[in-house]
Amino acid sequence: MISESLLTDVVSLQSSLTLPGEDMEIDNQLSLFHLLKAYGEALEKDQRELGQVILRRISEKGCPVGKTLERLAFYLSQDSEINQGENLKQESLKNFKAAFHALYQALPDEKFAHFAANSAILEAIPDDVETIHIVDFGMGEGVQWPPMMEAIAHQDKTLKLTSLKWEEEDCNGAPLWKFEKTKRRLYDQARAFGLKLKVEEMGIDDLVSELKAKRGGRREWLVFNCMVGLPYMGRVRNRSLVTEFLRVAKELIANSANCSTIHKGIIAFGDGDACEKMKNCSDFESFFEGNLVHYQALLESLEMNFPFNFTEARVALECLFVAPYISSLAWFQRWEEIREGCHLEAGLGLVGRRLSKDIFMEAREMVEEGEDKYGVKIEGQIGNEMVLEWKRNTIVRISTCTNHS
Repeated sequence: MISESLLTDVVSLQSSLTLPGEDMEIDNQLSLFHLLKAYGEALEKDQRELGQVILRRISEKGCPVGKTLERLAFYLSQDSEINQGENLKQESLKNFKAAFHALYQALPDEKFAHFAANSAILEAIPDDVETIHIVDFGMGEGVQWPPMMEAIAHQDKTLKLTSLKWEEEDCNGAPLWKFEKTKRRLYDQARAFGLKLKVEEMGIDDLVSELKAKRGGRREWLVFNCMVGLPYMGRVRNRSLVTEFLRVAKELIANSANCSTIHKGIIAFGDGDACEKMKNCSDFESFFEGNLVHYQALLESLEMNFPFNFTEARVALECLFVAPYISSLAWFQRWEEIREGCHLEAGLGLVGRRLSKDIFMEAREMVEEGEDKYGVKIEGQIGNEMVLEWKRNTIVRISTCTNHS
């Protein structure tokens, strides 16, 4: 099915060959397609030197202001020794804050993920709890939490936000946000809502020790929130960390059932990566092609949300927030992890929690569904997963789980 998706793009290109004056552009697209296929095949056969030769050729045809496939090729070629994008990235960083907010407003991916997770959490909160304790896999800018803070303030409950602190070697790229700045911003918003809020950062081992030792005090409800692979994050996390986070979440929620002051809780998981939907690929070549389809769809959706006269702004967004995920080296590492059995949620004994019809209908309205554009679907055995699609390609998946039915 992955190969068919790519072939559909080629057929579409070939059908345009008869257009006058387009020969050079179409030839470039077709040759890029074949070069990308050849590169994936070379990596599959462990022909590293040949792969580098092909990648250099790909870099010559890639362009940050070209068609979608040319932009994909440009960002992919950053794996090569000819790093054309470093100066572009440094220039883009000068306008990082504006670029981030523009991305969050332009793309529905993050808003969809945050809305679905927050809505599922709010629906699941027991009436008799006093404190909602949210453990966030990576808080970043903290943009997910203001709507949640406002809703909890209306319920007259206390909110505790714990952002997990990971080692720098556990992710690709320098941190784009400082926790202390995010913390101050969240406290300012909490005061505006009249919310009792506590924000902290700690390592996962310290969190486990604290929660296992908890006795007495307010009735607390645990939430574990994990967003990975979404463009606004700008950093690629090691998938083994995600698996560890989910394992710990399941264990702590299960243990909380034996503590009189802590309720059972919920796990909200948002995934913008391509690899989980391709974990059954038979070889790396098909896995590689699947990633090409995924990120081509993401780049295309971003282009459709930015008018032509904002090309420079779109390039800055792609360079900062999409390019870090387009890496054959990272894809190969993910493939190795999958072959070693590192599947998210696999073997954790988690039970899905059904997403309500109201959440589904509001999500559809939010992303402005349209023919051959965005679409929203409910999936999972009991309807605990919701996906955002672009032209039938899944670009974000949200799931909610607990340790009990």
